[in-house]
Amino acid sequence: MATEKSYSLKKAIAYALIVSLGFTLLTYFLSLTLGRFQSTLLPDAGASWYYWKLPNVELWATITVWTFYLAHQILVWWLIHRLKKQAPVAQGRIGQYNFWLLIVNTVFIALHLVQTTFFYDGLAQFVPVMSSQGSVIVMLVMILILLNQRRGLFFGKKVKLPGKGVALVSKIHGYFIAWAVLYTFWFHPMEGTLGHLIGFFYLFMLMTQISLAKTQWHTNIRWITFLEVFVALHGAIVAINAGNGMWPMFFFGFMLMFILTQVYGIVKNRLAIAGITASYACLVLLTYGGVFRNVFTGTPVGWGNIHQITWIPIILYGLVFGITWLLQGVSHLRKQ
Repeated sequence: MATEKSYSLKKAIAYALIVSLGFTLLTYFLSLTLGRFQSTLLPDAGASWYYWKLPNVELWATITVWTFYLAHQILVWWLIHRLKKQAPVAQGRIGQYNFWLLIVNTVFIALHLVQTTFFYDGLAQFVPVMSSQGSVIVMLVMILILLNQRRGLFFGKKVKLPGKGVALVSKIHGYFIAWAVLYTFWFHPMEGTLGHLIGFFYLFMLMTQISLAKTQWHTNIRWITFLEVFVALHGAIVAINAGNGMWPMFFFGFMLMFILTQVYGIVKNRLAIAGITASYACLVLLTYGGVFRNVFTGTPVGWGNIHQITWIPIILYGLVFGITWLLQGVSHLRKQ
């Protein structure tokens, strides 16, 4: 029986990193040519408004963004389906469907750059802002659910979650996360602001994670934790650019998730964890105590705002239980 072709995992990771950095730089330089679109953008109208979209729906922008997005989404879903049936590969190797996922994602990143350069609009012209943000939130919740048995949910302690709900999350998470990542990728035009560039680099890394499913890298806890924590940096920078004074909520909110949960997957020394926790607490106290008042955005934060750091953990942990129990109910209904 012929052995299926495989490729070097190290080379695949190096390829993904080089391509991600290269496309991030190319996005910045091509964004310098977008002035004819940027000059027409309407004023920001608040949190529910997406600023980077054209004033009116354009025919070719509509055709290209939806055609490319749907082709990208369907191809990746099909390759994930095939990957699930792929025979296990040796340690340090990737299979043929991993290879094709890397190639397909590379091609469609390039197509999105071309589409932005000529037509600008992403899916944001047609769908609500919260649809993109919400999909990423659910992605992060799924990671918390799947890693509960490995690192725990609170201070390294495992939480009993409904078994069938967790099993269903495990079964569908690849397809859902692929949708969340690609939908968010095509939601935005490939603009060159710092927030966009960091966001796109993050999406490229998530595409790499999807592409390397069923390999040892896909389950590397340090890599997964990096992907989780990166959201804190991205969220804070986007808020700083917006000048709304909400950057501490995003940064310290997501970093509180690291303190409460994620650190226990990568650090085993309790003294080290205590030091990390104390450092986090000092930064929070200094920021809300006024030491960093007016830094970054010119908008002060004070003790009256410190409760903001709990908002993101409350939402994410609440969804962990809400989603698993909802899917537990779905599992029961499917068997009736």
